[in-house]
Amino acid sequence: MAYELVGAQPVSLVGLSDRDRASIVVAAVADHNGTEHVVSRFGDTRWDLRSLFKLDNVPESRQVVIWPEDCPAALVDDFKAVLYAWFKRGRPPWKPPGARSLCSAVRDGSRTLRWLAGMGLKRFDQIRPIHISNYLHFCKEDLRLKPTAVYNRLALLDLLWAFRVDTKYAMPEYPWGELNLGVVAGRMEVRGKPAATERTGKTPVIPPTVQSAIFNYCERVIGEADALLDARDAGKIAPLDDALLRIRDAGLYLLSISTGMRNSEATGLENDSWRTEKVKGVTYHWVRTVEQKTGKGLVEYLAPPETLNALRIVQRYAKPLQERLAREINRRRLEAEVEGPDPRECLQRLYRARKSAKKLFIGANVHGGDDGSGAGGRIDVLTEMGCGLALDRLARAAGTNWNLTSHQCRRTYARMFVESKMGRVSLIFLKWQLKHTSMSMTQLYAANPLQDAGLYGEFIDEMSCLKVEIMESWLSDAPLSGGAGRKITELRAIPIADRALLLKHTADSIHIRPTGHAWCLAQERGCGGAGLYEATRCVDCKSGVIDESFASVWQGIHAQQLELLDLDDAGPAVQQRAQREVRLSRRVLEELGVTPMPVDGLSSLEMGEGAR
Repeated sequence: MAYELVGAQPVSLVGLSDRDRASIVVAAVADHNGTEHVVSRFGDTRWDLRSLFKLDNVPESRQVVIWPEDCPAALVDDFKAVLYAWFKRGRPPWKPPGARSLCSAVRDGSRTLRWLAGMGLKRFDQIRPIHISNYLHFCKEDLRLKPTAVYNRLALLDLLWAFRVDTKYAMPEYPWGELNLGVVAGRMEVRGKPAATERTGKTPVIPPTVQSAIFNYCERVIGEADALLDARDAGKIAPLDDALLRIRDAGLYLLSISTGMRNSEATGLENDSWRTEKVKGVTYHWVRTVEQKTGKGLVEYLAPPETLNALRIVQRYAKPLQERLAREINRRRLEAEVEGPDPRECLQRLYRARKSAKKLFIGANVHGGDDGSGAGGRIDVLTEMGCGLALDRLARAAGTNWNLTSHQCRRTYARMFVESKMGRVSLIFLKWQLKHTSMSMTQLYAANPLQDAGLYGEFIDEMSCLKVEIMESWLSDAPLSGGAGRKITELRAIPIADRALLLKHTADSIHIRPTGHAWCLAQERGCGGAGLYEATRCVDCKSGVIDESFASVWQGIHAQQLELLDLDDAGPAVQQRAQREVRLSRRVLEELGVTPMPVDGLSSLEMGEGAR
């Protein structure tokens, strides 16, 4: 990339003539001699931004901006001006956007521009509140767009106001009155009402049964991979045979589900980008990648040893494809050294090939042109869409009909952590799934300062979401026991104006901790932890809630105490204690509407002791 040429361009268009504006360099590339070649200028109808992209999983078609040619020139020129200013200066307090955000803004903004042109507007200074109101109604009512989509379409108007000094025909007034874009689009709260996007459109968590089927299938694929790769190396299987692609796809899933990486981070993995260390007798395995979304740079994810094994196998899969890339790089470099009429396309491809040279998750792009090998297509990093198709094929091959996507793996990873911490599923399951040995996830994640903080944000979001789900079940008709549980049951009779808003705000302030047999709501002073070991303390505790999820646990407690009553050599103290525990456990089961688990030979004894 020609950083010097692009960096030397003005960051503001104020005071520039039309000719000077049109000649501003937007993107450029440099050859082997350092000579810089202009790729796109401000005045062009097409901006080729491939050299500005840092992400590897974006298709090239999404790295090019096509400015609308079916709209008035004054609209398009100011549209370009505000997006250029935003791209160069950013919008305080935020930093300038990346090339991907710019391309997305052009696609969404072009739709708004065409609508305005259809209303007869030729310049942005002709916009009036009625136009904005009508377009908002069109987006929400006619197109039925979700709040985020509405926000993206209206973002152009927000930028036009923020960078109005860079336009020739500035908007006459702030477009949102006393509100802001987030509120108008429905993404933010206003006057105590929740946003329209509240808990909607969330990525689904992969169900445990589906997750188990896919995970086990991927482990089988990886387990059989060496034999297939041996056959490929012996010339018996083509390098891009479907069976070999399944190895790559299985490795992608195992990496994503066992680390919580984003797709852009997973596809950014290179050769040998993992390590193992031993700290105070505990072995840690780390996978290294580059975090692009928030600009953190190099980060490391904790991974189980099986994931590292899968990555070694994927690296072996990728080796002949990387060799093809190396040959293409040599050929492109030689072509670039020969003075031709237009070396820019060759330099663009050379830049991308060099970025992909050591990547693991690569394949043949049949739509991307020829790499000169005669094998058809060229080798590229899997795009986000390509990864989606690969994971979907994987889910089908595993015998499920689940529409698997990359981000589902990240959210499922976060949910597994939170549910284990909250006691919703056994910690043993998480330990099996992630192949951990002795330490809790929290301790493991505290071991490396390069951990991705964004994943902790996912944990917090999932924790809040899970709290809402738990409390929502308490406010339903489900039976509850425990001191706090009985109080909640009484409160159900009180009408609530906005249950969703109440649950959301309560979840942010309340503590919900599992004891293994109840939920503990103690904020400051509780039982000092005694309830962890003496379950019946929670039955009448003002901070204890026992719901149906703990019914089987209380059946077990009840059965154990009945067995103690059956002992004739335990002594009177044990007998008295067991009688009390039986009464309390039976009370819990009755309040939950569960019949106590029958124990042979003890029913009459239980009845007799309970009546004393």
